[in-house]
Amino acid sequence: MALGAAGPFVGFYGDHQQLTVSSDGDPGVTRTFGSFQAAANEATLSRLFAGQHTMIDLVAGQQLGRQVGNFVLGHLGSAPDGTR
Repeated sequence: MALGAAGPFVGFYGDHQQLTVSSDGDPGVTRTFGSFQAAANEATLSRLFAGQHTMIDLVAGQQLGRQVGNFVLGHLGSAPDGTR
């Protein structure tokens, strides 16, 4: 559900918010992304490369993720003042 999270984050913080993530499974290793969308895209593709999903699964997951993100944004409204 990477896109399910990316949509609301973009809605609240803007489209080009840089972020850095770390992994409990690989301590000391970090990844930096130029946007929430870039992180979501990599998370999606990683499942394909790992053999966990097929392209059909990824397309369906992206579609569902967008729907979830739109639902969350629709129910939360606009970003609070000072969050951008």
